[in-house]
Amino acid sequence: MPVFLSNMKPDFKPRTIDCGKIQAYKYKKSLKEELDDGTITKQHAIDLLEDMLVVREFEEMIVKLRTGAYESCKGFDYRGPTHVSVGQEASSVGAVAGVNPDDYITSTHRGHGDSIAKGCVAIRAMTVEQLKKRVPDCTAKDRDELVEVALEDHLYKTCAELFGKEDGYCHGRGGGMHIADFTVGHLGANAIVGGGVPIATGAAMGARYLENGKVVCCFAGDGAYANGVVLESLNWAAQGQFTNELAKDRKFGLPIIFLIVNNHYGMTGRADNEVAGLEFLAKRAAGFSDNNMNAEVVNGMDVMAVHDAVRRAAEGCRKGKGPYLLEIDTYRYYGHSLSDPRVEYRTKEEEAAWKASDAIAMFEKQVFVAKILNQKQIDALKQKVIDRNAKAAARAANSADPVAEDVIKYMYTDTVEENVPAQFSKVKIVKQACEFKRTDGQLTYRDAIKEGLYEEMLRDNRVIFYGEDIAEYGGAFKLSKGLLEAFGRDRVFNSPISEAAICGTAVGASMVGLRPVVELMYMDFALMASDQISNQAAKWHYMSGAKAEIAMVIRASVGGGKGYGGQHSQTLESIFAHVPGLYVVYPSTPYDAKGMIKSAIRDNNPVMFVESQLLYGIKGVVPQEEYLVPLGRADVKRSGKDLTIVAWGPAVADSLKAADMIETETKKSIEVIDLRSIVPLDIETVLESIRKTGRCVVASQCISIGSFTGEVASTIMEKAFDYLDAPVMRVGARNGIAPQSHILEAAFLPNAKDIANAVKMIL
Repeated sequence: MPVFLSNMKPDFKPRTIDCGKIQAYKYKKSLKEELDDGTITKQHAIDLLEDMLVVREFEEMIVKLRTGAYESCKGFDYRGPTHVSVGQEASSVGAVAGVNPDDYITSTHRGHGDSIAKGCVAIRAMTVEQLKKRVPDCTAKDRDELVEVALEDHLYKTCAELFGKEDGYCHGRGGGMHIADFTVGHLGANAIVGGGVPIATGAAMGARYLENGKVVCCFAGDGAYANGVVLESLNWAAQGQFTNELAKDRKFGLPIIFLIVNNHYGMTGRADNEVAGLEFLAKRAAGFSDNNMNAEVVNGMDVMAVHDAVRRAAEGCRKGKGPYLLEIDTYRYYGHSLSDPRVEYRTKEEEAAWKASDAIAMFEKQVFVAKILNQKQIDALKQKVIDRNAKAAARAANSADPVAEDVIKYMYTDTVEENVPAQFSKVKIVKQACEFKRTDGQLTYRDAIKEGLYEEMLRDNRVIFYGEDIAEYGGAFKLSKGLLEAFGRDRVFNSPISEAAICGTAVGASMVGLRPVVELMYMDFALMASDQISNQAAKWHYMSGAKAEIAMVIRASVGGGKGYGGQHSQTLESIFAHVPGLYVVYPSTPYDAKGMIKSAIRDNNPVMFVESQLLYGIKGVVPQEEYLVPLGRADVKRSGKDLTIVAWGPAVADSLKAADMIETETKKSIEVIDLRSIVPLDIETVLESIRKTGRCVVASQCISIGSFTGEVASTIMEKAFDYLDAPVMRVGARNGIAPQSHILEAAFLPNAKDIANAVKMIL
């Protein structure tokens, strides 16, 4: 088991740092030369031309739909996004054709072309049996006819998704900016600029770990490569621990191709001489890898140049030489969207110069010169593409809309990984198993979580664990100490200080079949990762129409009460409870902590698992035998009949103390309910108690303004008002920023006395 022990010594000798060279526009071959060399067949060339025509026709359809000029959809009110990629067809088609049909891609808000190309290539590679499964209503037996029907169906489902229809790839939930087809390895287009890059990186990490031989092609625009999480992802992919002596079991880097689709405009801003300080964005790679991530600049108006570069990069990835970064130099003919006329920031001369190098027109000439197709055959191919698109679009426009009652149908999955597939249930201990020392059957809260994580990693080889400083050191709070020795660096490893990439890569790893558990050292840092948590992890099950399940756990510690000040002490579960699609749980006892971490890992929803540092040292009885604590189930920690206290986290222990105080002083019987799960919320257990007691206090360590205590209180008043004998009271931290001073922090945080005083007020 390799363990990294630093032995670095100072070396201040004068030297010049060589950043190496990056090649640009190296491809100079013609289509005829490629045919003569046998690197491409005539049919492959025809497919490339057809796919570019398909993408162009689809995008031009969107333009016409906006003005009502698309004949086959006359009268249809198109209300979808209008981020067309006309001009960039060679980037989409050449890149997708350069990887294998079953490889992965991620895409962008301008990703219709990528999605269409991915589907077309995958369909043509399918067996007859696969084609019949894809279009089960087709009676054709001839393979060519099956392919044609499947291609039309592909366009139909793409149009239907764009139109927000139930038959769309994502049942109309994602639309064009979030289109995905996980059945062919399309892991989704992303409306957040750069949002898909860490997902692609995580998918590549998953492919490397699973050793499935797949490559990820990550499409993102030039604007994305000034984005923080994108730069975090480049650094992530190039980590030395994926290739050096720390990775002896898998001596290769991440199999990912970062494709910068440089159309020269982020929205209206230009990278060239305006919002970037370098001529070629490919030079970004020099900051992350000594080999410049095999970077190259490619002519994006030549489909064969793109195909050649991506094919070589994919081959390199499969040989362990990844990651690769390719800058595809291309152009989009329209503005950012159809509401953007372009006149404020472009010249007609610039557009004309680029259109003179139009990828489709140039490739048509090569197809003609190489005598693959004559002009009549080219015209026939164009007409076939036009007719197919028109037929698919008309069918999609007339197809059924989703029913209003299903508006949140795919918000969560109800599936749990109850049985581990045989190939993942064989787990070996690399060096030594973890030992858990019990005293009278008791474990600390910290060790209870670790034992639960350890047991799940022992049960399922797909469970991996990573975060900042969690390997040899065992994490900032020593919770993970010993897991590295048990499972090795393939499954337990340190991450860069990149919270957004930590969470984003977990999304991608989950999409390709892993079950990652990641640690955010402090919950405060979840705000650094809030896009990847809230816009990615939480939304993909819904946006994909339930085609993807994001099985991942984010462990986040809460530091209030330890004098760490305003940026290390926030209790933020209320923020993430406001994010649909995400589970938020917060155990208060060692028993619950172990049972709930196990349930969280097995659940197929993304789970924010909140832990209090104040609780890490408390002890409780934790069985060694297998057990689970269900998510979404509150627990009555103390029975009573005169008043109910609803709490979670450290406020549960304070509530129990307050209940004892009240009973001693007033002889009143107090019931204490530990929610345990914020989302899903077990409101029925709470309401059942309210119907009995008629009074309620809701307590937590969140600041009161915007706290989830308000959600609980308002729901009680909405659903059990007739049973209440007094208003519902709330107890929380002061509406301010956590101070460092222990005197001020004691005044800032609620305690048992504060809860007892609230109880007295309504008794």
